[in-house]
Amino acid sequence: MTLSAANADLPPEYAADGAAVRERLPPDTLRLAGRSIHSAASRSVDAPGRYELNHQMDFLRETDRLVEFSRIDYAVRRQAAAAAGPGGPAVPEITSQPRHAFNLERPPAILQEAFPYYVKAVSRSGLGNIGLRFAKIGKSVCKAWRVGRRRSSSSRAASSAAAGAGKEYEALEYEARGLLFDVRRNNDVLDWLDGAGARVAVEYARDDMYSLNVLVPMDQAMRDALVASWCVKLWNDLAVRFHRRRTWKDGEFYDAKRGPFFSSSFFLFLLLAVKKKGRRILC
Repeated sequence: MTLSAANADLPPEYAADGAAVRERLPPDTLRLAGRSIHSAASRSVDAPGRYELNHQMDFLRETDRLVEFSRIDYAVRRQAAAAAGPGGPAVPEITSQPRHAFNLERPPAILQEAFPYYVKAVSRSGLGNIGLRFAKIGKSVCKAWRVGRRRSSSSRAASSAAAGAGKEYEALEYEARGLLFDVRRNNDVLDWLDGAGARVAVEYARDDMYSLNVLVPMDQAMRDALVASWCVKLWNDLAVRFHRRRTWKDGEFYDAKRGPFFSSSFFLFLLLAVKKKGRRILC
């Protein structure tokens, strides 16, 4: 029997067997804090989380290859109350158990994978594997696809060569099977659209707090896939930002709107240089 939480700091819906819960989850706002993802409805930072990672997102770089993504499942255990004595009423106790749901993977570029990032399921209970690509085409900045394995001609050749050398090896490639999410820029936020183009979530960041506002009810498998894909996107965004090479455009002589030679700092630099040298500087 599914029970409802009495306050916002308890898990949303739980059952004696967490795997038995199949109802659609209501809309919610999720926030990333360190390695944990919490509901914005929680009144305390110590409130139970919804998901967790085995690495803190802010410290992930392009050189990292694997992050474990777990969903926090809740169950109810009943224990006899000591104060009630023998035969007293059972007292419900909520217990949490992380359930490893996905591996978030970034293969080395040398492998020339079809997708730079993957969300790989560790069980068959979800939506399967997901591949993500990042490209700014129009308003779209990221797309997540359901992917499946296929054997390419190069993979078969590699497998044959390995078999001839006495090695056990099978090279597999992934191909897109259907669009799952399309992330599009909308002013200061990012809209997450499903494969049919309906908006299902809004992503935004304020004061280094990353949030995902889930707008529509969805089943557990789709919610897990959405949140895992969001984490991969954050991984890519933060890693690219950290490794972005500093160029002269990042300096004080660059005007973002008008270009490199229209900055007031640049003209001041020229004026001081002319005065110091006592000659004209042609540029």
